[in-house]
Amino acid sequence: MSQTIALKLKPETYKRFQEIYTQLNANEKSALAKSLGENLADIACEVIDQVFSPLVRMAGSGDKESEKVLKQVLETLRKYMPWSVSFFGNDRLTPMVNYLEKLTFSKNGHDYLSYQVDNALITELLAYADHMKEGKNQYVAPSLKAFTQVVDQGVTSLIREPKKMLKFNMVVDKTLNGVINVTTQLGYKRFDKLATMYDAKMMSQFFDHFLEFLDDPAKTSV
Repeated sequence: MSQTIALKLKPETYKRFQEIYTQLNANEKSALAKSLGENLADIACEVIDQVFSPLVRMAGSGDKESEKVLKQVLETLRKYMPWSVSFFGNDRLTPMVNYLEKLTFSKNGHDYLSYQVDNALITELLAYADHMKEGKNQYVAPSLKAFTQVVDQGVTSLIREPKKMLKFNMVVDKTLNGVINVTTQLGYKRFDKLATMYDAKMMSQFFDHFLEFLDDPAKTSV
C-alpha cells in the first residue's frame, strides 16, 4: 500500500505542461524540447521551493547554510533540467511526458504533481511527528531519516524514473547521475545536520508544514 504526496503547481506552470503534453500527443512537428525543459525546470523549482523554503524561513538568520544549500539545488535544477531534454526530438520526449502527466491532477481548484510513498514509511513519520509535538528530542534524528526516505522516493518517481525513460547515451547518463547524486546527498547531509541544531518543538513546525502535502484525511490526526 502507498499514500500520495501532492505538490501544488502554479496555474500557469500546470497549463503550460498540459499544452506541451497535448502538442506532443498530437504529433506536433515543431521542436518542443526547449519549451519542455523550461517548463520542467519551473515545475521542479516550484516543488522544491514550497517544501523546503519554509524550513529556511523558520530557521531565520541562524541557518545560512540551509539557505545556501537550497539555492544551490534550485540553481542546479535550472541549469540541468533544460539541458537534459535538449538532446531529444518530440517522439523521444512523449513517453516521459505521458508518464509525468499521469502524476498530475486537479482538486478543489488547485493543480498538483504527485508521487507515491510507502504506507509504512508515512505511518512511521506520523508517529515521529506526534512524539515531537510532545517535545521528545530523541525523535528528531529518526524523523529526519524517515523524511529523507520520503524525499528520496519522490526523487525516484519524479527524476530518476523519467530520466531512465529518455535512454541517454552513456556519457550524458553518467553526467546526470552524478548531478542527481551530488545534489541529493547535499540535501540529505543537511537534514542530518538539522538533527543536531534544532529541538523537537522547532522541527515539529516543519513537519506540520510538510504533512500538509499528504493527500490523505489521516494527516489531520497529527
